[in-house]
Amino acid sequence: MVIPLMILALLSLIGGWVGVPHSLHGSDHFDAFLSPVFHSSSAGGPAAEAATPPAEGESSSTELIFSSISVAVAALGFLLAWYLYYRRPELPARLASAAGGLYRLVLDKYRVDELYGAVLIQPLIALSTNVFWKGIDRGLIDGAVDGGAAAAQETSDALRHMQSGNIRSYAGWVAVGATAVIAFMVWRGLR
Repeated sequence: MVIPLMILALLSLIGGWVGVPHSLHGSDHFDAFLSPVFHSSSAGGPAAEAATPPAEGESSSTELIFSSISVAVAALGFLLAWYLYYRRPELPARLASAAGGLYRLVLDKYRVDELYGAVLIQPLIALSTNVFWKGIDRGLIDGAVDGGAAAAQETSDALRHMQSGNIRSYAGWVAVGATAVIAFMVWRGLR
């Protein structure tokens, strides 16, 4: 893990060097690269006025203020971490116990995962289980397949009795069939 972090640190150092703003006497290659996007020169209208860059002095002072604030916050975070975890390592545990429920709430990430599970995941699981799986898959699809198989089995059980091996029975079935065919032809008018 050290090698990827070293590569990222080197790339951030190079990126910071390439993007040094004009207010810190740098070349600001990023601003030059992105100027066609952010510094539009379209004619007329409020959009053109909003897209025009501020005056050089205003831009430099604003950039210096925001750069100073971000460096100060980073330095404050570094000093606070050094004080809490190197200088006084027992202090974080005391602060956590003093914060009580607030510390537990932050540690549990404001219980967003539990809320997400209760509001979205559990209803989706219930819908999938009761409607899609039990209702549609087992009830409708499997029911149609199983119902077709049961109907075929009942029909075969009923027709199986015609195959008794008794020749008199077969002759009787042939007579019944011939009678049915003759009755149908008479009914249709002997066409």
